[in-house]
Amino acid sequence: MKPMTVIIRAKASMRRRIIAGAVALWPAAEAAAADLAADARGFLSEHCLACHDAGAKKGGLDLTSLSWRPDDPKTFGRWVEVFDKVDGEQMPPPSEDRPALAERSTFLGPLRQALRDANLARQSSEGRVVLRRLNRVEYENTVHDLLAIDIPLQPYLPEDASSHGFDNVSEGLRLSMLHMEQYLEAADAAISAALDLRRRPETLRKRLRYHDEESVRDDLKKSGRKSFLVLPEAVVIFSDNSPTALRQWSVKARGRYRIRVAASAYQPAGRPAWLKLYATNFKVQRLLGYFDLPVDIPREVEVVADLEEGELLNLSPYDTDYDDKGRGIYGIGSETYKGRGVAVKWVEVEGPLLESWPPSVNRLFGAIQVRPIEKPKGGGNDRRAAAFTVAPADPRSAAEAVLREFASRAFRRPVEPAEVARYARLAHKGLDEGRSFEDAMRVAFRAVLASPRFLFLDEAPGPLDDRALACRLSYFLGSTPPDDELRDLAARGELGRPEILRRQVERLLDSPRAGALVEDFVGQWLELRQIDFTRPDRKLYPEFDDILKAAMVGETRAFFAELLRTDAPLSNLIHSDFLMLNRRIAEHYGITGITGEEFRRVPLPSDCHRGGVLTQASVLKVTANGTVSSPVLRGAWVMRRLLGEPPPPPPANVPTFEPDTRGTTTVREQLARHRDQAACAGCHARIDPPGFALEGFDVIGGWRDRYRAEKGDPARTIFRGREVWEYKLGPKVDASGETADGKAFRDIDEFKRLLMAREDQVARTLAQNLLTYATGAGVQFADREVVESILAGLKARGGGLRTLIHEIVQSRTFRTK
Repeated sequence: MKPMTVIIRAKASMRRRIIAGAVALWPAAEAAAADLAADARGFLSEHCLACHDAGAKKGGLDLTSLSWRPDDPKTFGRWVEVFDKVDGEQMPPPSEDRPALAERSTFLGPLRQALRDANLARQSSEGRVVLRRLNRVEYENTVHDLLAIDIPLQPYLPEDASSHGFDNVSEGLRLSMLHMEQYLEAADAAISAALDLRRRPETLRKRLRYHDEESVRDDLKKSGRKSFLVLPEAVVIFSDNSPTALRQWSVKARGRYRIRVAASAYQPAGRPAWLKLYATNFKVQRLLGYFDLPVDIPREVEVVADLEEGELLNLSPYDTDYDDKGRGIYGIGSETYKGRGVAVKWVEVEGPLLESWPPSVNRLFGAIQVRPIEKPKGGGNDRRAAAFTVAPADPRSAAEAVLREFASRAFRRPVEPAEVARYARLAHKGLDEGRSFEDAMRVAFRAVLASPRFLFLDEAPGPLDDRALACRLSYFLGSTPPDDELRDLAARGELGRPEILRRQVERLLDSPRAGALVEDFVGQWLELRQIDFTRPDRKLYPEFDDILKAAMVGETRAFFAELLRTDAPLSNLIHSDFLMLNRRIAEHYGITGITGEEFRRVPLPSDCHRGGVLTQASVLKVTANGTVSSPVLRGAWVMRRLLGEPPPPPPANVPTFEPDTRGTTTVREQLARHRDQAACAGCHARIDPPGFALEGFDVIGGWRDRYRAEKGDPARTIFRGREVWEYKLGPKVDASGETADGKAFRDIDEFKRLLMAREDQVARTLAQNLLTYATGAGVQFADREVVESILAGLKARGGGLRTLIHEIVQSRTFRTK
């Protein structure tokens, strides 16, 4: 088809006079879908060319030189942009004559059809999803499932690029030489863990007591003030600055361990205490869990966690290191200190927990016998010595049989004899060179794990076959390969039946695997993965710590999981009549009566400004910079994540808005000056209102009436051991505003009521994000009608989040490459 090219060169004052002549310059279409109809050309000439011809070219768009080339993604995207601007009534701008509804419909109808047909034709020939590689999470889960191991593999691999908001979208999953080198390293580590033929590590069960710690004994020898209090049955820890690592034991063999702690609150002053459990190597400290210790009730808690070789356990209290007069333990000494503490009776560790040994050999070699070596090399108790061997009677035929089964599971489909032979030749070569059977097989296993057939999902253009459908479903809901039941249904050709597919979705959503959907999807959709990108200023926000951060993320995950479990309406994303709380997040929100570290559903208090995701501390933290909040950041987040209307990037010649960290001026005053610039006003009219509504929350999600600042009225002094943190109160918060369409609100509660009028758009945005995450491709123009069909089905069934997932899985887009 010939490109449509019109070049109109004229000064701005002449443009209107040549509009009529411009119509004649548009070339005729050679086919119905090849070019714009006469009415559409007339629409653009009448309403668009004055600003978007070769002379003005506002926004970088010259419609006179824009060809109809649906095979060119850039040109196609430009036409979609034109459609969206007109369909959304963003263009022509309000200052210009606006076309009548009938005129807009005459223009949009043929263009919609042409764009849809062109997009569907491309999807039919090439597939909607380009070649899709497993991302780091999926790779690790897949190798763990394949080899029955649990060692971390993500650290071996480069970070995955994000596209359309997710790191499992095919466009962002490139493959480079660096990737291949690191895939080989990861494969070596995984195979070594699976083929561990050394002596079985000793499973120990050891009870540790702080009475036996050298740091505690040294503290007791002090002539001055002591930081520990030693009781006959327990040692009391008052401060998180005390040396509390249990050095009397360290991990000798990595693996899964069961850790139990007996502790109680000491001098609790009527409220529970917190106890944090860490694993540490003194370079990196990992929070394994945190526990609520009730008043006057000793408690035994248990955690099962993966520990690395050389790590120690470390216990630490929270909110216990100052008394009711603000004096820390180090200023008084444990003998006379009346503040709160945690009394640790004992810590018991058991592990590594092993179901069998060698760990994964049977998974790899099936019925081939694994024999102990009578006299291992190295002798004695040398843990490094080989203690087992795999020695089949016919190694060459055994290699082929093992690789046939292994490759079939790795490639997630039956394998052809020629494929097996390719890997068997590698094993045979090793055998011919005199290597042991297991060493020869390592080379072949490594090749399988580095194969594109393993690293990429096998999907052909058109409707997915049952095996590809099983993979898409399993990676969507669990970030893992299909389990036995899915594989069996796919092999029988039954999975594609709607009723079978619906039952499998229910089964997977009810299984522990669905935790991956909550963690990975929500972590990216709501940007929770950025929770560590900033560290709140300790002088302004001394109450922030690891427990609060964990509780922030835990609340949002628990909220999404509750919507999924109960199939709750999607309007709950905007506002809900319940919260998911544990004691730590409840205290942060000023809600009393909640105990324990487990999250549970709690009715929304009548005087509470929470409810929905907007007011959750995790969201409020990731949309702030650690020192001050910015309505621009938060408003852009609402537009992008809830409304699906990402704001354009700021003009290159406009300076970045920088909030005043001193607190001498309000953010509203600064933004008013920023918005005076003509280039900024239009976008900020849409971005700022949601951000203003959220000004009632500080950078860690706490409610505020006044800003915290370095200067201002005296506020509060917080003692942390030897340190004193102090912040001031700055100007009052103003959370009022006016939406772009002129609706005023006074605070977040009124803004959420206005946002409820856009409930359908919030549901549409979630559906688009879920469809993107589920299929590994962004929503294209032809997918829009599928999204609307999904939403119509959701509304007809009166369901919520769970129903939405069912509608997505049954959709044409999900079931087609």
